[in-house]
Amino acid sequence: MKKYKKIYIEITNQCNLQCSFCSKNKRKKRSLTIEEFEIILTKIKDYTNYIYLHVTGEPLLHPQIIEFIHLAEKYQLKVNLTTNGTLLKKYKEELSKCKNLNKINISLHCEQEIPNYFEDVFNSVKFFPQSVTIIYRLWTLHKHQLDEKSTKIVDKIKKYYELSQETVEKIKNERNSKIFSNIYVDKSNQFEWPEINIHKSCGYCHALKTHIAILSDGTVVPCCLDAKGIINLGNILKEDMEEIINKKRYQELQKSLQDRKPSEELCKSCTFKEII
Repeated sequence: MKKYKKIYIEITNQCNLQCSFCSKNKRKKRSLTIEEFEIILTKIKDYTNYIYLHVTGEPLLHPQIIEFIHLAEKYQLKVNLTTNGTLLKKYKEELSKCKNLNKINISLHCEQEIPNYFEDVFNSVKFFPQSVTIIYRLWTLHKHQLDEKSTKIVDKIKKYYELSQETVEKIKNERNSKIFSNIYVDKSNQFEWPEINIHKSCGYCHALKTHIAILSDGTVVPCCLDAKGIINLGNILKEDMEEIINKKRYQELQKSLQDRKPSEELCKSCTFKEII
């Protein structure tokens, strides 16, 4: 049986922010019900040990987020969250008690000015046990260089955690820097959400090899960058994983990605893959 390192599940495609760098699409706003989520878990539980509750949207907006995480524990699945951090204060105590919560990625580069945002995020993080990995993301860089806004964010991290100048230099110069036993700062350039016909290239991609993604209506897509559901491989609410994996479109795409000659137009247009 095929085993993925992770499966992305978009429990909601709604967000409380409107940042310019996020995917813009016209998919109907939708959130998974607890019943739908359990159907998905029953069908993927043998295919991975880790689920990421994110593709687009803010997972902490889902009113049953804590129930979802506990339900995943029932199926022995570890949970990773990707959040903008604005609702972390609201759920910090409940989240900190979730035994299967493995990692929280916090995107600190939101564009809106939110009162006490950084203080609330940093203070909320203190509630989590060291078994939960915390990643502060700065993913809007250009040529891996900190811009003025990112530099200010690093200064706030430095002040709160009383970091040495040596650690600050590591943050500035390295992709991923450890600042505490379970807390890291991760930097990356701002990427382009793939759009057909923007860019044509060959290259290697981990989609379908290490991961797949499930959108909030159950649509299965190759990766978390297909936020519009263009490469529809099937619907997990209506089909089993084995049915989806054995489909011609899935098999052809999987082979083409391994051969570094993507068969799908969206994949040819994606700049996130490793270009030859």
